[in-house]
Amino acid sequence: MNLNPLPLNPLPLNPTPLNPTPLNPTPLNPLQIDIHALAADFIANVETCNLEALAAMYAPDGIVNINAIGVDQPAAETFETLRAMHQRAESIRYEVLEVIPTESGYVQRHRLHVVVPQRGDTGPQHLVIPACLVVTLKDGLVARVDEYLDSSQIAPLFQR
Repeated sequence: MNLNPLPLNPLPLNPTPLNPTPLNPTPLNPLQIDIHALAADFIANVETCNLEALAAMYAPDGIVNINAIGVDQPAAETFETLRAMHQRAESIRYEVLEVIPTESGYVQRHRLHVVVPQRGDTGPQHLVIPACLVVTLKDGLVARVDEYLDSSQIAPLFQR
């Protein structure tokens, strides 16, 4: 009587993938835009308040919707808000956590770091605001930006 267990078939060291063909062979980015470079340029222009360069990145009918405001606005109208932020802050810096390319553009998660200058007896305030951008591209230009942030966290910047 043979009491030896059945021989084991070890798994191959380099198993063949079950489906070596990509599920979606069509490129997500038909214009072959470097999404990460575009996202970096976009946020750099916001960070430095380079409104001319920022305007050049938008489609002529570009729209921005900031959840705190809750309405679609032409991109050019939001430039005044951006200018006001820069005028009121000692510094503004974006800490990009991730940029995720999508079929229509990209999603960016970041932290907005703002230093609000000293007012009266109150020293400077350092704000760190988690935020997210959902950016839709059309023909390589920004067609729409949906920005999500907690408005109560940025409120100190706009208080007198």
